[in-house]
Amino acid sequence: LRMAQTQERMDEYMLYASTAETCGVSYEFLSPDEIKARWPLINTEDLAGAIYHQTDGYINPADVTMAMAKGARQRGVMIERKWQADKFEWMGDHWDVTLTKMVEKGGNLVPGEEQTVISAEHVVTASGNHAQRTAKLLGIKMPAIPVEHQFIVTDADPALQKYRAEGNGEHPVIRDADAQSYVREERGGWILGVYEKNAPACFEYGVPDSFRADLFPLDLERIEEQYMAMIHRMPSSEECGLKDDFNGPICYTPDGNPLVGPAPGLRNLWLAEGFSFGITAAGGTGYYLAQMMVDGEAEIDMASLDPKRYSSNWMTTEFAARKNEECYDHVYILHHPDEERPACRPLRTVPAYDRQKARGAQFGFVNGWERPNYFGPLDAPDSFDHDARSFRRGEWWQYAVEEAKAIREGVGLIDASAFSKHIVKGAGATAFLDWFTCNKLPKVGRINLTYALTANGTTRTEYTIVRLEEDKYYLVSAGAWTEYDADYLKKAIEDKEAEFGRIELQDVTSQWGVFAIAGPKSRDVLNEVIKDADPATALSNKRFPWLSARPIELGMCPVNAIRVAYTGELGWELHHPMEMQNYLFDLLEKAGENHGMKLVGARAQNWLRQEKSYRAFGNELGRDATPLEADLPRFVDLDKEFHGKDKLVETGVRVKCCTLLIDGPEDADPWGREVLYTEDGTRVGRLTSGGYSVHFGKSIGMGYVKPEQAVEGTKLKVKMQDKLWDAVVTCDSPYDPKNEVIRKDG
Repeated sequence: LRMAQTQERMDEYMLYASTAETCGVSYEFLSPDEIKARWPLINTEDLAGAIYHQTDGYINPADVTMAMAKGARQRGVMIERKWQADKFEWMGDHWDVTLTKMVEKGGNLVPGEEQTVISAEHVVTASGNHAQRTAKLLGIKMPAIPVEHQFIVTDADPALQKYRAEGNGEHPVIRDADAQSYVREERGGWILGVYEKNAPACFEYGVPDSFRADLFPLDLERIEEQYMAMIHRMPSSEECGLKDDFNGPICYTPDGNPLVGPAPGLRNLWLAEGFSFGITAAGGTGYYLAQMMVDGEAEIDMASLDPKRYSSNWMTTEFAARKNEECYDHVYILHHPDEERPACRPLRTVPAYDRQKARGAQFGFVNGWERPNYFGPLDAPDSFDHDARSFRRGEWWQYAVEEAKAIREGVGLIDASAFSKHIVKGAGATAFLDWFTCNKLPKVGRINLTYALTANGTTRTEYTIVRLEEDKYYLVSAGAWTEYDADYLKKAIEDKEAEFGRIELQDVTSQWGVFAIAGPKSRDVLNEVIKDADPATALSNKRFPWLSARPIELGMCPVNAIRVAYTGELGWELHHPMEMQNYLFDLLEKAGENHGMKLVGARAQNWLRQEKSYRAFGNELGRDATPLEADLPRFVDLDKEFHGKDKLVETGVRVKCCTLLIDGPEDADPWGREVLYTEDGTRVGRLTSGGYSVHFGKSIGMGYVKPEQAVEGTKLKVKMQDKLWDAVVTCDSPYDPKNEVIRKDG
């Protein structure tokens, strides 16, 4: 029973509920009176309502573990206990793991003299609080570090015992998110679990040998507020004495998601680390990790759990410890869809960061980088972004609207420096990339959009490929996934270099900044600063056509310019030496003054790309749908052989991506996780993106539905704020469907 003390918390639950419907999770909204009628022990006087999950429950982890162990043994599994892994060696086709037998000594388990070596094709590490020791043995980094966690067990509550004696079933778990705690029944009494502020990280560099299953000293003052909140919510608990209290380590990661999947740089080494919610995710993790090991991929996209989402290039122990503390005390805060967390920021900043901040930039966190989400008022305090967040149209919304209009009607400048950027070159580069990606490779000086596929034929990575020379390519991909992409590229190159010839891979993400300039007046701005023998024609279609790339000079800055715009307007990406970014920013800003150029953030850009039906990696594109299901056949060349082609063809089109215009509420837009229904109430899919269209003056979204519904003119319903709103499937690229604007000459 998730209770809400405010309407904003109910807004959060309504968004959860729409997402829950996409996968068949049942729920029920309850008023305070309805809560009181069912569970009279609860004080409901300050509640706005609740969401109740009838099929939810809890289990005893120890009992489940023993049951699973018994079933495993019955199927031939050997389970060995009290061995410590001391060394991992990759032998080219298998792992040799050196184990030391642990023995009792002085009440502690210590390494004994017996050792053995286990050879295994695959190794899975699930070392819990000992993840830092595992990481050192493997020579990798993992942001899995424990945080102190306290909980309290009370004596029996006579009121609860009476409630049960009257024939009532077990009391539901009471999650009082606004009080940062949960309470559940335990042998006639209660367990109080808290997620308070200032719980410290521990064992940043590894668990001491002397600490096995021990506990920390209690710090009950730290959770006094939550204890009093329990008494307020369950008044009868005030009469209960305290039976037990605990303070122990619980492993966390910076975003609260576990680290599940292939270890960076290693073969057949799988991580299952950082499970802050214990056994809750065990079944799903084992199921999908087994699919990865056996089939090469899981049936769902596991990218949000991939260990490489925290790059070893910038993730440190200090970062992980401080972010894990923040994640712990953020368990029960309001999780807005546009949530930004402040700890360890700013960390990675481009040179123009201070200039953009001075102009009102409110930043988002992307792979450690600070990237402008939107530009607020110049006199805004640092807390503006926090105050502006909402499950509806927050204070930021109007600023994003003006930014989107600027690009549609004039010109805007976007900092896209967080893009991942790799150079692939060498004698085997062309043959390799032709196999590695599903589209035709571009000619020298041209670009193509293409996809690297998984073994299952689904989308592993989206690339903009620029062909710089005959055997030299510049690959641009999503900013959040630099090491994720680099690791996949590196391993694929290792597998194919003997077949295709020498291939060199370079991560140049930090070397090149990117400004995207777009809008009907973008050429006018660039014409003022371009240095060329004939500046009037330098950016014309004849000399610089759409989907081409060429080096240009803007003032004193050398720029690798690409004629492409993620917003669907006339525009260029200006890839420049990072050390010259401030010079280029000042140059463009001054030139833009004559044309009303506006600085634009990621939220407006996200809306604009939906008006063009541009799919986004991590939203429409991922490892649970093929490019054909994303309705991108023009980027798949079935006349050539490429990795994942057979499975791509075999899979067919199970679902299909489409764009929808939505007549939604006046104060809210979809976020991209809402359920979709037909007019007769049949559930047919879900949104993957959402926002506001300045061109159409209404909400817009993209999502996946059954192929027969992904037809222009199909009327659907989208669930927002616990209501169904009209939506209609529109054509692909509803804004400028013929791409006339983006090809505009000058």
